[in-house]
Amino acid sequence: MTSDECNRRVSSDNDYSPAAAELQLEAIKQGFPGLLGYFDRNLQAAWVNDRGRRLCAEPVGRSCREIFCRRQAACDDSCAAWRAMQSGKIETSVRGVQLSVEDGEELVYDVTAIPVRRASGEIDGVVIMASDVSERHMLEKQLRHTQKMEAIGTLAGGIAHDFNNVLTPIMGYSEIVRMKMRRDGSFDQTVSDYVDEILKAARRAKSLVEQILTFSRSHEKKELLQHIHPIVKEVMKLMRVTLPATIQIIEEIDDHCGLVSVDPVQIHQVLINLCTNSAHAMAGRRGTLTVRLAKTGRDEEGKEWVELSVADTGCGIEAEMVERIFEPYFTTKEKSRGTGMGLAMVHGIITRQGGRISVQSQVGVGSVFRVLLPIARELTQLEQIISMTEIMQGEGRILLVDDEEQVVNVTGQMLRSLGYEVVGMTSASEALALFSEVDREFDLLITDLTMPDLTGIELSSLFRTIRPDLPVVLFSGYAEQFSREAAEQAGVREYCTKPLTLRQLASVVHRVLHRTEPGGRG
Repeated sequence: MTSDECNRRVSSDNDYSPAAAELQLEAIKQGFPGLLGYFDRNLQAAWVNDRGRRLCAEPVGRSCREIFCRRQAACDDSCAAWRAMQSGKIETSVRGVQLSVEDGEELVYDVTAIPVRRASGEIDGVVIMASDVSERHMLEKQLRHTQKMEAIGTLAGGIAHDFNNVLTPIMGYSEIVRMKMRRDGSFDQTVSDYVDEILKAARRAKSLVEQILTFSRSHEKKELLQHIHPIVKEVMKLMRVTLPATIQIIEEIDDHCGLVSVDPVQIHQVLINLCTNSAHAMAGRRGTLTVRLAKTGRDEEGKEWVELSVADTGCGIEAEMVERIFEPYFTTKEKSRGTGMGLAMVHGIITRQGGRISVQSQVGVGSVFRVLLPIARELTQLEQIISMTEIMQGEGRILLVDDEEQVVNVTGQMLRSLGYEVVGMTSASEALALFSEVDREFDLLITDLTMPDLTGIELSSLFRTIRPDLPVVLFSGYAEQFSREAAEQAGVREYCTKPLTLRQLASVVHRVLHRTEPGGRG
């Protein structure tokens, strides 16, 4: 009998007869949104409502541990029903009970057990109410994961800040050495090669920091017009030393498939995720990972695309799962193997960069992920970059403020090699005191964003009260969050992430002093 039928029958009775009371009890039983049942002193089910049968098709006569825990062992303190029988008080589960439903689905229930006493006061059994809180449990789990990622992001940002400060003198002094050799006529090919190797390693380290910041969501997207094949080759070099020897790697890379406007760090992350996902699909077996990069023909709208595909000979994905593969937190892996965020992140990155991603898969055969990125038509930006063969020199007096002495020293040397006069300081307060006395002697302020006594924006704001027209360049060790509006009001013209190459530094300073576009982030 349904709850509605019970309600209609009860409302038609005007007395409080046993029959009416029985109907009322039945209405309560069937109207309860979860499991409602009575369990005797041995904690065996005497009756259970229809909704409770979702947990167990034939619950009557079964113990609570069989219904809730799917085990034969005796109940313990984790069982609310057992505690209620022992204490004679209403007991609840601590955080819910996981129930392995017979169709394989896993649910989470909050359980309340209410002891029932005879007239003599002896406990006769317990009424158990179990409410499905699976959705709430999932949302709480997602919240905890988000908080964990935010904590990791904060930690990664701090590490990136310090690490980029270490890289700044390494890259800066290496470039100064190379420039001095050329200027002084003391060029030595062997030394030059050594310096190039140092710079190459430093740039690789900088790229790794940017990848960490992408993972931690502290990375700010920087789209550049470029060929994508060097990124693919770099990732595959990493994959060859990372993946097990049981996986054969095949590369089919077209070096002439066109220019695309992408963030290289994020594309790097996309390919690592796809390759790692394919490797997991081939875990414990021999397999082949094939990565292809090629130019496609024009589509119906006349657009040309670069296609990046990652194919594996792994376990494959069931058809009904393929439709959900890019959903956040959805995963076909074991709990210990992933969070279900990798492919969702890949989908988000590709979509934001104007691309498309699709997957074809067959169980027992393998999967192919295809990424399409639009080929850029405008070459103006690239031509401007290529044409900038000489590092721009300049003149002017610059006040440089950073709490890291090595950063001040190397950045000062780099600026002096470009023709600028530089006064370097490691204290924001001392820099403010100096500027208060001789503000007109400086043409530009370059300041670190994060310093112990004053932030770069606070320092810029104080400078602006003394001299409103002073332009400011803000440096930082990583992509920190700050108010762009407050920065602009403080006179900040450019925001740059350390370490900068000599060419980048020259370009930023020249641009700010001559008020040329583009402004913003360097």
